[in-house]
Amino acid sequence: MSAPTEAPRRATDRRGELIGSGFAVLMGAQFSFVVILGKDLLVDSRHPFVLLTARFAGTAVALAILAAATGTPLVPESGERRGIALAGLLGYGTESAFYFAALGHGNAGAVTLLFYTYPVIVMLASIAMDRRIPAGRLIAALVLAVSGSAIVVLGGSGLEIETAGIVLALCSAAAYSAYLIGADRVIKRSNPMTAALWLAGGAALANAAFAIGFGDNVVPSGAEWWQIAGMSAFTLGAFVAMLASLQRIGAVRNGIIGVIEPLTVAILAWVFLSEPITWSTGFGGALILGGAVLATLLRTRGIREPDV
Repeated sequence: MSAPTEAPRRATDRRGELIGSGFAVLMGAQFSFVVILGKDLLVDSRHPFVLLTARFAGTAVALAILAAATGTPLVPESGERRGIALAGLLGYGTESAFYFAALGHGNAGAVTLLFYTYPVIVMLASIAMDRRIPAGRLIAALVLAVSGSAIVVLGGSGLEIETAGIVLALCSAAAYSAYLIGADRVIKRSNPMTAALWLAGGAALANAAFAIGFGDNVVPSGAEWWQIAGMSAFTLGAFVAMLASLQRIGAVRNGIIGVIEPLTVAILAWVFLSEPITWSTGFGGALILGGAVLATLLRTRGIREPDV
């Protein structure tokens, strides 16, 4: 019996590419809600690993229920299971742990600025792996997005960070880059909901291990559980949107468009937390949107993205 033919993952027409880009925007927006909900819950915690374990475990449980209700497989396709589990354990789970640990050694602006070097890491990795320089317009989109993100972050607060915070933030960026590249290379046939379930479970296990290792015993209480439930719900949607985007437009363009997150965080903070919108948010936001639009308009057939 011949092996089943693998369906093409990359979008090959304008509609498919727009859908992939839309999923990337939806991913960034939902991660922004996670930031807003967890701002006072996680940012001030030096060891937030129990809270992150609860967040990802809640996401995994909700995804398992949805998968069972919709008849979606609970197990990824053969040959992809180990890679997906490692992406959750060593990629996203480690990224979150590093990021929130970094916040204990510096302010949010400095940590965020260092974290959003990840699209550069993804592109450099793609160049090293494929030995091919990406199209000039893709590099221009990257420059616009990262520059805009820096302006939004720098305009929001001063930069204060310890050496440990710098190391942790850069480790977070590297871990997220590895996660994007790994997920893009490994997840070829598995349903996005199934893959998201395993990624969330892996992230929960990774943070549980960090909690044990660092002696973190801060257990949520009262209304904090509602915040965690909200974070889990938006994480669920963001994971599925991320994987659907990766399948259509790849890790490089997903990373560039995903930089829209600092802008949407600023807008949500203005709407829900009454935080002011500054000129830097407007100018930096315009650059981010320019980079996202440019990355969206690139055609797969006309300009080949590195297969990372």
